[in-house]
Amino acid sequence: MTLRLPAFAAITGLALLAGCQRAPAPDATQAPATAAATPADAVRGRVAAHWFGRQWPKNFLPGFRREHVAADFAQLKADGFDTVVLLVAWGDFQPVYSPCCSYDERAFERLRFLLDQADAAGLEVMLRLGYGWSFHPDAGDIGDRQQRVLNDPAAREAFLAFLARVSTETAGREGLVLSFLSWEDLWLRRVDESAAGTWNEFLATRPAGEPRPAGLPDPVADAALFHAYWDWLLVEKFVAPAAPLFPALSLEARVDSDPRFEPGPDGAPVVAEWISHDGMLRLPAGQPLTIYWAPYWGALNQGEQLPAARSLELLDAMLAQLAEKSAAPVFIDQFNVVDNTPGHEHNAVIKPEETAAFLHASVCTMKRRGVLGYGYWTTRDYAESPLHNPAFGYGLDGWTLQRAQGEPAQALEALPSGDFQLAFAAGDHLSQFVPPRRGRLPRADDARADRACVEAEVRAPGVVEVSAGGKLVPLRFEGTGLQRRCVDIAPQPGADGLAFDVHARSGAFALRDLALFDHVQYGGLYDLEGRPAALLEPVQRMNRDFRGETARCD
Repeated sequence: MTLRLPAFAAITGLALLAGCQRAPAPDATQAPATAAATPADAVRGRVAAHWFGRQWPKNFLPGFRREHVAADFAQLKADGFDTVVLLVAWGDFQPVYSPCCSYDERAFERLRFLLDQADAAGLEVMLRLGYGWSFHPDAGDIGDRQQRVLNDPAAREAFLAFLARVSTETAGREGLVLSFLSWEDLWLRRVDESAAGTWNEFLATRPAGEPRPAGLPDPVADAALFHAYWDWLLVEKFVAPAAPLFPALSLEARVDSDPRFEPGPDGAPVVAEWISHDGMLRLPAGQPLTIYWAPYWGALNQGEQLPAARSLELLDAMLAQLAEKSAAPVFIDQFNVVDNTPGHEHNAVIKPEETAAFLHASVCTMKRRGVLGYGYWTTRDYAESPLHNPAFGYGLDGWTLQRAQGEPAQALEALPSGDFQLAFAAGDHLSQFVPPRRGRLPRADDARADRACVEAEVRAPGVVEVSAGGKLVPLRFEGTGLQRRCVDIAPQPGADGLAFDVHARSGAFALRDLALFDHVQYGGLYDLEGRPAALLEPVQRMNRDFRGETARCD
């Protein structure tokens, strides 16, 4: 799940607002007005599900197995979703942006496959363009990429070339109802010298008498102007030039506020004001506005559990504030009713026993506020495994294979589905080095339980041993056929990263998927193994009600 800073003022004293009210019937004696279609019309009533191919969002594109897609999409359809959201990571598709540009054609082929599968399943598609995370070996550090694209005009041109290529690949796809950029993938942390010309262009749009720094803005000392520049930058330098490329292009706007600090009575910094990002709401006419929501918005965020009624108040308050600031219709691309993201344990959550009641009532709140639709982030729980190419969708990319017999490339076996599996027999050794740039690494000296999993077609029973910078731990496979085995492990990352090793001590296997993780993201619909969970039926009802007339809201 995406991480956000809980930086906003708590909202207090809100009254629980009334339920949905049906609009009055049109006068039958008058001819109905015919309004011109807008990009938002294609999104109205959409109930979407993000899909990560049973992998972590950060490594889903090379990680998904084609053999699972039809069944997964059919399950989404059966659960009442009519749209699937796919992540289009900049680093996966255009790993090298300087000098501009190199593309990975495998990524485009896999995207085309998913679009075809969605069409076959009767699902519409939304694309999150420029998703920030990528484990592609040639993509480099994501922080560096983000800093460059937000400051260097040449890097920005490369990014727009990537969007143009995606536009060409998806042209004519009637099932593509929305594409959107996100502030999360374009998070401005610092303005550097390469942005001097763009900064001066922004200043020319500001009031002449407005206080401004002598040089480039500091994110703390010049917080208000810095954030106004960020808002302007995303709309004018990303959304505006990209809008002609797609039938409907939106921006997921930051709906949290950021603090401006001043010295307090004792000299320690205190919050002087909260800076909102209203500038991100100013999209081209007719384009839908995309936002996210979670129970922490407007809450105290002291680890509290909120009643359903209070969470409904806060949801309604956010939608009301947006309506005051922007006339654009709203799509909630991440309706995050549950969240166990590491590091955000202080964020408010809905009381587990009241989550179903919240889902039931939220339909009326959203319909009354004219929300176009929503997307659910975690429809199947996923393990945060930092392994690149975990299911060999890209062959042996990222892996080093030493075989007791034969060449490494000969171990790859193509399947009728278009997937690969890796022949792995006694004496073989497979390894991958995980660099720190992939984010938080599993480690034995924290409070989290660490696990390693191996999925394989067992051809002859035997033992596979795994390690993550520490001692080898055995996984015993008995019998034959497709099996998945998991074991506790004690990762020991070094300063330069984490070594993951797999040894075949006996037996014969065809490896299908590998994972190393210390956290499972919870969504409440299906667990890590695909078994139904507590929120499945409530979400199915919510989907059905939102797509229907919802007469119960009268």
